Amino acid sequence: MKFFLLTVALVAGLSTIQADQSNATDISSFTAQFSAINHIKDDLQTFTNQQLEKSYDFLLLSSTFDKYELNRPGFEKLYRKISDKAWEDTVGLIKYQSKRGLSVSLDGTQHVVSQLNEGKVGKASLVDSDELSSLKLALGYEKILADESHRIHKKISHAHDKGVAYDPDVAHYLDEEIIEYQSGVIRKLTGYIHNLHSIIEEPKTKDMGIHMFDEYLDKVE
Repeated sequence: MKFFLLTVALVAGLSTIQADQSNATDISSFTAQFSAINHIKDDLQTFTNQQLEKSYDFLLLSSTFDKYELNRPGFEKLYRKISDKAWEDTVGLIKYQSKRGLSVSLDGTQHVVSQLNEGKVGKASLVDSDELSSLKLALGYEKILADESHRIHKKISHAHDKGVAYDPDVAHYLDEEIIEYQSGVIRKLTGYIHNLHSIIEEPKTKDMGIHMFDEYLDKVE
């Protein structure tokens, strides 16, 4: 008898599901969105545009050190590498948001450079940088975007707001694709700044020291 009742209940449940599906005429209700992705869709949109702007900004910065300007191939290589990574992150973020059912609009610049304390307006600090100031600018830029990625991560963390907007899939993506890299490059740039500052403090060997430091960057980057 119990088996018979269970079978009847399952058939009735399946019939209800089929009826519900047959009445679903609005195709827009079927999306890939789930969990708390809508809670941070605007944040991801902004962060994607910041990464896109970063790719152009560091490409511009790298051009300052090419053979026609300061002729520092190591610095040029370093900043072009950061630019390429930002471009890859932009593409990756677009793909990820699409996978999660979001659309992405690349709607202009985010003016990250203007948040840095170089005392210059617009992109001037990018094209007028010397070796040390460019490293400081690069470090400041990375820290701004690292703070942003951490803020988004916190916003969908189980520890934030009693887990109301918890989305472990987004957290995992940020950890693996963004945050781990940011920690590494911030540590690397900090080391470069301290090393180059020590070189510049020796006026008699300053020029040769900067040249050798650039050769080192050209080998390791």
